[in-house]
Amino acid sequence: MLIASNDIAGLRRLISAALRGGVSAEVIVDRIQKSIDGLYSPRGGFSERDLDIAFLVKAIGGPRLLYALQKSHGLASESTIRRHRKIPRLLAAVSTPSKSENDHNMTTFLDPTIKSPPPLVNGIIPGNVVMFDGVALETKCRYCPERNQIMGLCREHSRNVKTEVTDQQSIEDVRAALFDSENSESKVCFGSDATVVAIAPYARSDYYRAVPLVVSPSDKTEKWQQLAEWVCNFLRNYSDHPFGEKLTGKIYALASDGDATFRRAKHEICMTKKLDPNSALAKELGYLLGLNLFTSEDGVIGTCDPKHVIKRKFHTHQYPIQCEFMDT
Repeated sequence: MLIASNDIAGLRRLISAALRGGVSAEVIVDRIQKSIDGLYSPRGGFSERDLDIAFLVKAIGGPRLLYALQKSHGLASESTIRRHRKIPRLLAAVSTPSKSENDHNMTTFLDPTIKSPPPLVNGIIPGNVVMFDGVALETKCRYCPERNQIMGLCREHSRNVKTEVTDQQSIEDVRAALFDSENSESKVCFGSDATVVAIAPYARSDYYRAVPLVVSPSDKTEKWQQLAEWVCNFLRNYSDHPFGEKLTGKIYALASDGDATFRRAKHEICMTKKLDPNSALAKELGYLLGLNLFTSEDGVIGTCDPKHVIKRKFHTHQYPIQCEFMDT
């Protein structure tokens, strides 16, 4: 009757713990009554399914939703999830993405124990596309305890100040550079937009896992030369990393939306070398008139979402157009 007339959080774990302890039926009923009154809650005993559900609640709804469901439905706590689930954490760039930050994120997210290697296709590791996009940021500074650095400044100007926290004065210097400084050489600003770089299998619907590897705050004033430089460094870091090209597969393309800076940087990176006329790929594609046969030095091509090209052309000419060949 108690079970039929009440929603009891963690009932299975409560009874399971009682049975393991060899208590009597009267004690079990008493514990059920105390659980209904909010005076007793079973500890531990979570199944793999319980932990998976709690993990999804934390990942999708955040820690506050997890806390609410922990109290109402007996879900595992955030600390319990951390002990039983290895949750990879993306290390945001303090300034321009560096090799150490790239290597850390590749080690964290491409580790075979976290992300299983892609299945082979005809004995070959499938290729990948690197995707660039921006997400809006809350404009404020944060403290990174792992690196003892101030985060949240735009990568374009964060080099103008010392971001390492050594004393109270170092924090005051950053505040002054943000709000009080009129000197352009020491002026910094918040990152209002984060550039996110993710990698995913190219043209695979059976194994599509977009994995973020870079997040870097920006104030949208970066020139294409600076963008192209750190993108090339990222590609080299991926190629050299043990979990990168050797395990996850080569990079075939760079993709972004219609942002002008990204388009120019991709053009400069991916239009440096024409396919060797004697190569097998050129023999397959060379007869297609109008097809772009240029790639980067390592054979990477530039591409983008066609809808951005169509929108840009439409707004420029103010009439419908026919979609032309992309850079593929």
